[in-house]
Amino acid sequence: MAVSSNLTQLIKAWRLSPAAVWMAVWFLIALAIRLAFLTSKPLWMDEVATTIFSLGNSSRSVPLDQVISLEQLLTPLRPRPEATVGSTIHYLMQEDNHPPAYFALAHLWMNLFPTVQGVASPWAARALPALLGALSVPAVYLAGWLGFRSVLAGQISAALMAVSPFGVAMAQEARHYGMATLMVSLGLACFAVGVWSLYGAETKAPLNPPISPAFGLLWVGVNALAFATHYFTALALMAQALVLMALAWHQGRSRPQVLWQRPWRRLYWVMLGTLAACLVWLPVLLNFYGSSQSSNLAIDLSQPMRWLDPIAQMLVGLIFMVITPITHAHGAIGIAAVVLSVLLLLPVLLWLVGRLIQARPLVRQSASGRFGLFVMGGFVLAAIAIFFAVTYGVAMDITRGHRYNFVFHPGVMVLLGGLLAVYWPETPETSARIPWTPWRISGRRSVQVIWVAGLVSALFVVSNLAFAKYYAPAQFVRTVQTESAHPVLIGFANPIETKPTVIGIEFLSIGWEIQRHFDPATPESQWSVPPQFFIWALPSNPTVPPEAALANILSAPPRPFDLWFLHSHSDLSAYGCTQVNQASSGSHHYSHYLCTSP
Repeated sequence: MAVSSNLTQLIKAWRLSPAAVWMAVWFLIALAIRLAFLTSKPLWMDEVATTIFSLGNSSRSVPLDQVISLEQLLTPLRPRPEATVGSTIHYLMQEDNHPPAYFALAHLWMNLFPTVQGVASPWAARALPALLGALSVPAVYLAGWLGFRSVLAGQISAALMAVSPFGVAMAQEARHYGMATLMVSLGLACFAVGVWSLYGAETKAPLNPPISPAFGLLWVGVNALAFATHYFTALALMAQALVLMALAWHQGRSRPQVLWQRPWRRLYWVMLGTLAACLVWLPVLLNFYGSSQSSNLAIDLSQPMRWLDPIAQMLVGLIFMVITPITHAHGAIGIAAVVLSVLLLLPVLLWLVGRLIQARPLVRQSASGRFGLFVMGGFVLAAIAIFFAVTYGVAMDITRGHRYNFVFHPGVMVLLGGLLAVYWPETPETSARIPWTPWRISGRRSVQVIWVAGLVSALFVVSNLAFAKYYAPAQFVRTVQTESAHPVLIGFANPIETKPTVIGIEFLSIGWEIQRHFDPATPESQWSVPPQFFIWALPSNPTVPPEAALANILSAPPRPFDLWFLHSHSDLSAYGCTQVNQASSGSHHYSHYLCTSP
């Protein structure tokens, strides 16, 4: 009997609750979507930089100011047995402007996978952020559950996060945004616990105990790791601080002494620990401040229409977190597909907005719902306000490109989950009539339709039909092959600053694409002669005139040859090169020259 009883207890201990089963389902769906067609899209220059440093290499290992082969060009993408995590951090701090947490983890990850044609595996480079992005789904579940004190809110938040087209797009890049999203999500869950410990603190008998010192250390550790993953996580921390300031003002009006009681004192220690963990990186931030890598977000606010761009970009970014139509297509069929996807998804978007507006008073009927809206809604609104303050205050448009929206993306998913959770119970008050029809749709069915629309949108992303890559190096390579009548020399003009500078990453992305899909060693590559390359260095304080270096480069290959010069439109007639045209292909800007007599 004792053995039978122990066995029953063991089975019960390992039996998963329905919530855990559904959480596993959302995670597996998220992982499957993020791993789908992972290497079908080209790796753009920022992914190249991430891969170089993850290998523990330097972008400056590629030879400069000389004609080189494809194999030499791809030197920074070749793993070195002697490279360590220390190498990764050293070269990253020397040449780039990102904190090292993700890169150190990626170095260990890349060591687990064999090379592909002698260089780093593109699948491995993208699989780690895909996995970390999928792990943000259970983290968002925790934030939703703890923020609204509702398992249902957590489940719907996680389900939406699993199919978020923006989340999928960020997680499918070999960048640190998958890990940054995960850390923001975990930080938001800790924030929910911390804020709820203050709930009712203004009363004589607080409703919740203060956070424990152990949890406070955990929270500081999460915030520290988040900042060591991406500096912009500081904006999420600032948004949380604004919510706490609003709560302090509300509670301190009636009882000022409450702000010095234990629940608040515990949070002050968390704030101080987090601030100290962030200030450690101040010397690094000052080192690259003012470099071209930190100035590409500048916006000219002297033009009145420019003031509207951030607002439009923010609105589009919020929509793309939930659904997106096809945005990348060519030809009549492609245009028809874009129009059809818009016609199908626009009613869903309008229906979602209407349902969210109707959900707010329903959520506010419960005390946990009201406080959850204050916490998560306040976080999202504060983060958006900070984005606009940075954009208009210091003329740095951080709404551009949407990628920095990872700062509040988990918060949006949690807020949506908390609002839509009221529609899941089948009650008459949660159903609604479909406009211009006699039919009604239940609240639960509304949530399901919104989720399916998100799933379809996520599939558009993985198929490169939405959030398409800006650069298309394959298109540029085909242009080079089609329009060249002689052996090909491809050049790249690369300014090199005294501030941290990553060298030739756009050029390496083209070389990587050539090796993957246009390998000169294969007969079907359509190269009559393997192409050659050079990087023309343009240092800010040159010891040798750059023109002299260019003359030496162009005198090396036998003539005639076709010169394709990226980011340079110089007159090269003095070097025996006549410009054929200048244009852009695959978003790569070039000048094409025919070099005959020296």
